[in-house]
Amino acid sequence: MIKPYTKAIIIEPYYECPIWIENDVTRKEYTILDAESKEEDVVLFLILLFGYNHINVKQSLEESFNELFNEERVALSGGIGFFEDNKLILPSCCCGLEDWSEVSNSVKSRTSPWLGHDPNPGMIYDENHVKVWSDDPDRSTETQETLYFIEYEYEELLRSLDKTKEELTSFIREPLFRWINRKSVETANQMIIKMEEWFFKEY
Repeated sequence: MIKPYTKAIIIEPYYECPIWIENDVTRKEYTILDAESKEEDVVLFLILLFGYNHINVKQSLEESFNELFNEERVALSGGIGFFEDNKLILPSCCCGLEDWSEVSNSVKSRTSPWLGHDPNPGMIYDENHVKVWSDDPDRSTETQETLYFIEYEYEELLRSLDKTKEELTSFIREPLFRWINRKSVETANQMIIKMEEWFFKEY
């Protein structure tokens, strides 16, 4: 049996496709970001990144990226996803991938991180385990039968979150870099610098 695990994900990339992306892709509820991400996953990431941050995508690739690089911070709908067999708990509304490290910090301090609202996923701790609930059991309008949780050993969850950080780094340096590098070497190199600044500066 596979132990429960975590992944960096984006959700709801329902924005206009930039003109410098030749082929639009099928949108999907969530996309995992790691070294194994396919080209269509990179495209969905870019669609969300530019759309969510209101960057003009009707100009050239270089112009769009240069506008993006002027941003001190970026935001993307998503965050940390929790997985076990056929169960998953996704970050919900108003949760951002840019705040992924807050989940790790919250687990270290044994508090429940912000995982979005409507629903309101959250964590409950005991001595050696963490239950990640699909919604707040006390405030949910759902019946108890529709609520569920994924249970982690506490130390295993910390290790999984560390691995998720490595996987997000790999996504940036490998699939994302490769896609942009085919278009512009200079832009690809600058994107690595900016992504690591935006996502890992305070980690």
